[in-house]
Amino acid sequence: MAVPEHTNSTKTEALRKELTALKGPWHSPIDLGHDVNTGDALAQRRFARRIKLMQIPEDLTGKRVLDIGAYDGFFSFEFERRGAEVLSVDIWTDAMWEKFQFAIEKRKSQIKHKRIDVRDLTPDEVGTFDIVFCAGVLYHLRHPLLALEAIRSVTDGLLILETVTLVPFTHERFPMIGFFPGDEEAIASGHAHKICGAATISWIQAALRSAGFNKVECKYKPSMRWWRKLVALATNKPQGGRSIHHAYVK
Repeated sequence: MAVPEHTNSTKTEALRKELTALKGPWHSPIDLGHDVNTGDALAQRRFARRIKLMQIPEDLTGKRVLDIGAYDGFFSFEFERRGAEVLSVDIWTDAMWEKFQFAIEKRKSQIKHKRIDVRDLTPDEVGTFDIVFCAGVLYHLRHPLLALEAIRSVTDGLLILETVTLVPFTHERFPMIGFFPGDEEAIASGHAHKICGAATISWIQAALRSAGFNKVECKYKPSMRWWRKLVALATNKPQGGRSIHHAYVK
C-alpha cells in the first residue's frame, strides 16, 4: 500500500526540524531518508567522487569492516549498505558523537561502535577484520608508524588508507615525513589544516611494508602534482595533497 504523499511530507518536515536542532555543521552528506540529506548537492557529488577513488569492493556481504576515525559515519554507512558487518571507532567529540548517533537512529543502522584511540587497537580489543578503512587520520597522529603497526594487527585482508601527502619540489621519491606535534599545538602555532604530519608516497609505502603488510599499491596520487611542485619551488615550502593506498596482508 502506498504511503499518502502528505504523510511523507510531514515526516520530511519533522526530520528537517530535528536536523536543524543539532548544533554545528555536518562533515559528510548522509542520507537520512524521506528526502533529507545532511549535505548539499555539492557535498554529495564530492563524496560520491571520494567513494569512487577509494575503490571499495562493491559487494561486502559477509565481510567484517573496521572504520577508523569514523567521525559522523559516512563511510561506515556506505560499508553497511554494501552488506558488511561494521565496527566504527573514533575518539568522538560530544557534538560529533551526537550527530553519529542521530544518523544511526534515523537510518535504523546496525553499526557497532567503540570509543578507542587508533594506537590502542588490538585483536583482543576489537577483533580482526577483512577490510580496515582509515581515511583522514594518519596525518593527525604524533606516532604514525606505531599507529600503522596497530592497524596491521587487526587487519586480516585489506587496508584502505587515505591521507594527506607531502608534495615537495624535489626528492618526492625519498621517504620523508613532516613533524607534527599534535592537533592542539598545530592550531596554536597556526599550522592547523596544513600539511602537518604529511609524508611522501615513498614514506607511506615503506611504512606500510615495515608495519607488516606484504603488498602495497598506490591507487591515487595528489591532484595537480606538478602545479604543487612549482608552488613548493616558489615558496620554499612543500605542498600537500591526498593519496589513497591499498595494503594487503596476503
